[in-house]
Amino acid sequence: MNAVTRFLSNDSMFGRLMTKAGIFIAVNLLFLLGCLGVVTAGASLCALYYTEMRYLRGEREMNPFRVFWKGFSENFLRATVVWIASMALMLFLALEMFWCSQFEGAMHLFVYALPVLLAATVVIAAYTFPGIAAFEANLKQHILNSLFFAGKSPVTILLVAASAALPAYLTWLLPEFLPLSAFLWCSVGFSFVGWLQSKLFLELYAPYLAVRKDEMLYTLK
Repeated sequence: MNAVTRFLSNDSMFGRLMTKAGIFIAVNLLFLLGCLGVVTAGASLCALYYTEMRYLRGEREMNPFRVFWKGFSENFLRATVVWIASMALMLFLALEMFWCSQFEGAMHLFVYALPVLLAATVVIAAYTFPGIAAFEANLKQHILNSLFFAGKSPVTILLVAASAALPAYLTWLLPEFLPLSAFLWCSVGFSFVGWLQSKLFLELYAPYLAVRKDEMLYTLK
């Protein structure tokens, strides 16, 4: 095997890098396509986590299209219910905050309580989507799991929020680089953020995961 063949082989550093880049690009494209329907965005996010977690658990030569579709279709109903319910609740709480801010007296006090409920809704949703991707459980158990993991490691959600907020903030802060930012977000941005977040969640989930070797699925111990 000559030097060029070794360099281009799948086992070389270049080959592994290109394989990883190809998976990131494919997953990013699939995630964006899944979000076009708006209602399907929750299932698309769940499939993103599902694919990234399988990659991080050692499935390096996966077919990202097949794996993403598996995560999307198998978790569609639960992820969509969580997505619609959380978006509706957050919209309702935001409107309530606006209306309560127009009043004085006792009604105005709700302005201080409603943001807490809004933040709690965001946190629960943020823990539920990767939980659906990682564990086999019914919807009620997924909600309970999200409460458990949120209480177990609130630092995780801060790191997850930072991994999404920092790139978004830099995109907004540097409008002169908007064409480059748009290219990065459309090519690998969302899948890279999902990869970082999946690493954080997998570290949190590790003591509670049992891997089924034949399909690399995750089940509760």
